[in-house]
Amino acid sequence: MTDYFVGLDISQKSTSICITDPEGKKLHEGASLTRPQDIYGWLSNRIDVKASDIRVGLEAGTLSAWLHRGLSERGLHLTMLETFQAHRFLATFRNKTDKNDAHGLAQLLRMGGEDFLRVVKVRSIGAQETRTMLSIRNHFVTQKVSLENHIAGILKPYGVIVRRNHVKPESFRNRVLIALRETELNGLNLTQYILPALDLYRSLCNKIKPMTERVETLARDIPMVKRFMEIPGVGPITALTFYCAVDEPERFKKSTDVAAYFGLTPRQYQSGDMNYTTGISKRGDPTVRRALVTAATVLLTNTTTWSSLKAWGIRLVKRIGMSKARIAVARKLAIIMHKMWIKNDRWRPKPITPKDREELMGVTLTPRTPLMA
Repeated sequence: MTDYFVGLDISQKSTSICITDPEGKKLHEGASLTRPQDIYGWLSNRIDVKASDIRVGLEAGTLSAWLHRGLSERGLHLTMLETFQAHRFLATFRNKTDKNDAHGLAQLLRMGGEDFLRVVKVRSIGAQETRTMLSIRNHFVTQKVSLENHIAGILKPYGVIVRRNHVKPESFRNRVLIALRETELNGLNLTQYILPALDLYRSLCNKIKPMTERVETLARDIPMVKRFMEIPGVGPITALTFYCAVDEPERFKKSTDVAAYFGLTPRQYQSGDMNYTTGISKRGDPTVRRALVTAATVLLTNTTTWSSLKAWGIRLVKRIGMSKARIAVARKLAIIMHKMWIKNDRWRPKPITPKDREELMGVTLTPRTPLMA
């Protein structure tokens, strides 16, 4: 039987701590600096940490993984609680204070069993490092696209149109320079304002290129990620993003749980006579969800190789439309990749008949931008 339940309400400078007994009685409460050694020292000064069975609960957040790792190394049993569930439970307190939040987390940990508590998995250091690289690269790519759109938009009021669809960075820069020469012939001097933006654009492109090469190298070096890339539409970014986000596939009891984990399943509301479903929940990691939807869009619109998965998606497009169909295909991709991982299998699509291929070949799809999660 657990001797103590501890709740930690974390902030950047200090962490509120509350200790309760198995009956829920508050024994100690206070605060310490937000560092593993300080929190452990605060607990050691009040209870016998080494001789007691202690369960510590903390809410998932930006500093939670670091504290979880540091306190676990000191022998404490840590449970990271899902933010959504913890927020709903703490909302039952009349006053919102750090002390009440720490007390509430200790009580939630004490009352909730394994089937009730939604526990967040702390990823390995390697997975976190790769996710950091993917996140920074994605941020640079977003800035690059935004800068392209901004430069092209600034020139439009002067009647200068710069085509930027699927062009290389150097080609885009050259087109902008040609457009600036045209404006100079018309008596306008925009070069002094646009050139700094072009220099920033080139700098971003130079930073993105080695990171992209690093992603491709990692994807080739990890056998399972390399297998994911055998699926049409799944590239190194999607495969590596999914791999790092799941980290340990055994933590999902069913492959269908993976799709729900990344917010790709419909929400349900049932109360009395009302029972309806709405759009996807969009819970979980938006980066993974966006990558899966992008892969599904590429599979349906850009891939020329026919497979049972693409045929299934095309039939969905004909019945429910492109927007919903690509979400369904993204959900299917998550399930397929998890099954491949669990069973240590490869991508083996079922063949489609020539009749089905002839029927589906008549469907024309326009490439669309990925769903913004």
